[in-house]
Amino acid sequence: MRIAAAALAVALLSGCMIGNGHICGPQTPMVYCNKAAYQRLANPPSLMENWQHPSRAPQARQLDWVSCGGTEKGSYAVVSGTTGAETAARSGEKFDQIQRCMMGKKYQYTGTCQGEIPSRFPACQRADDALPAR
Repeated sequence: MRIAAAALAVALLSGCMIGNGHICGPQTPMVYCNKAAYQRLANPPSLMENWQHPSRAPQARQLDWVSCGGTEKGSYAVVSGTTGAETAARSGEKFDQIQRCMMGKKYQYTGTCQGEIPSRFPACQRADDALPAR
């Protein structure tokens, strides 16, 4: 017990802290020390969870997602091509099609539009080509 107390004292005096089961120092990424941030990183929401409907029950979202071409687990299947670039392009087109379908069903995108890739999502575009504030 004395060893544990001594280790805690050394950690506190050195600018370290204990969080989320880790001893966290000044150079430790805070995601390892912040339980909520770690859970978001370790268990990210599915793509489907970024869509909300103003009047439909959340259970209907999975049915709508699947009818738009997504998988039951909230993602979408990669579309194979003859090259890696072609596979990426085809898969991106499929994801764009799913987004347009969900918007056609009056769902609202609640995910992020920040970043090079998300900023190009159909769900992040407006008629005047401006990005929504997310």
